[in-house]
Amino acid sequence: MSIGTTLIPSRRLESLDVLRGLTIAGMLMVNNPGTWAHIYWPLEHAAWNGWTLTDLVFPFFLFMVGMAMMYSFPKRLEQGSTSRQLLLHVVRRAIALMLLGWWGSTWSRLLWPGESFHEASGVGQAAAVLLRIGFAAGVLAAVVLLAGTRRPRAWWITFGIGAVLSIGGLAVLGFDDSLARTIAGLRIPGVLVRIGVCYFLASAIWFATPTPRAIAWWIVGLLGAYAVWMLLIPIPGFGMPDLDMAFPTAETPLGQLFSNWCFYVDYHVLGTHTWSVRQLYDDAGQLIWSFDPEGVLSTVSAVGSVLLGTLAGMWMRRKDLDDSAKLNGLFLAASWLMGLGLVMSIWMPINKRIWTSSYTVFTAGMALLCLAVLFHAIDMKGWRRWSVPLRSYGRNAIFAFVASGMMTTALGRITVGAYSGRGTTSAKEWTYDLLLAATGHPEFASFLFAIAFVAFWAGVAYWLDRRKVYFKV
Repeated sequence: MSIGTTLIPSRRLESLDVLRGLTIAGMLMVNNPGTWAHIYWPLEHAAWNGWTLTDLVFPFFLFMVGMAMMYSFPKRLEQGSTSRQLLLHVVRRAIALMLLGWWGSTWSRLLWPGESFHEASGVGQAAAVLLRIGFAAGVLAAVVLLAGTRRPRAWWITFGIGAVLSIGGLAVLGFDDSLARTIAGLRIPGVLVRIGVCYFLASAIWFATPTPRAIAWWIVGLLGAYAVWMLLIPIPGFGMPDLDMAFPTAETPLGQLFSNWCFYVDYHVLGTHTWSVRQLYDDAGQLIWSFDPEGVLSTVSAVGSVLLGTLAGMWMRRKDLDDSAKLNGLFLAASWLMGLGLVMSIWMPINKRIWTSSYTVFTAGMALLCLAVLFHAIDMKGWRRWSVPLRSYGRNAIFAFVASGMMTTALGRITVGAYSGRGTTSAKEWTYDLLLAATGHPEFASFLFAIAFVAFWAGVAYWLDRRKVYFKV
């Protein structure tokens, strides 16, 4: 099968790196306020229907995953890779992304094992340490092997040693440890998990039907099917879906808990393995409702975000168009998609939480608009100097996301000694309090914390970029 024969190799699209960097910087900013109690409203997700700037971040990243595929896949095929080899690479990369996502939910138990560790005997503590060393070594080796390495033998040995240490440590502990319990109760969905799943599914679709027309029909089919399911199919115990009903609370009657299919599917498929903030329990401690914003059913529409990105990538790599024509096409497509998304929202509201079809279309239009502006400024006009920090972010996007997430967890765990008569507090709270004392404005202090966090990681990304160090998954 010949794939992508209408495309040719092209220069690196620097505006894509910059937009990816801008998106990652946005992710870090909205995920790391000084305090969640005081946030400027554009830096919060919409409570339910509607959108804010924050709601553009994740779909932008998925859109760029699709674009990047069209700069990577044809190049690999032209270099001699077969479709089977490339699809295997996709599977391995998707699994690596999912492992990194789950690592982010578990790694803190390596350094902060809990009181049970300190109360254990010497043998128990030694076993717990070996378990943690083995777990870290095993996960690292697995990610490296999945991403690809020139020294697979060494990493397979590392993986084997990690597995032995982990299993041995667990056996000594009687399979009862805070790390083991954290893994057993793991939140299965997540940002990196969704990226990995959507990347795999969109890639499989492209390999099966690689033409722009076929991809467009896939988008229409997926978004149409999702809309029909979410709007027209009755929910057991509730009736016709009501997308205007937001998250239930402890006071919500049992018959009103599952007002849309995402709520229903996530609860019945994932149970407690969802975002813990969105779980409800009865007086007996039994789970009665759960949900995840990166849940099962909404993944269907999220795949559409990646596929829309593949169409944009195909457009940008066409050999029969000059840059001006490509730019006009980006602006035209952006206008149509944003308008179509708004029209669709009459029936299916724009909603990030359940990733509605109108949300997919509208945010893809916004992504195209931003790409068009950056393409004109950077790739056509050559105005690159201002964008260097963002470009550096974009070239180490996954590393910046994972490492910064670990830093966030650490700042919340590290305690600072007593001050102002308050006793110990976390390093994050301590820093926020200093900013609050200096500014006297809670929201502004929280915003300054986020800005400082983003600036710190911009410096790290720039340092890595200058040394040509890139962590690829």
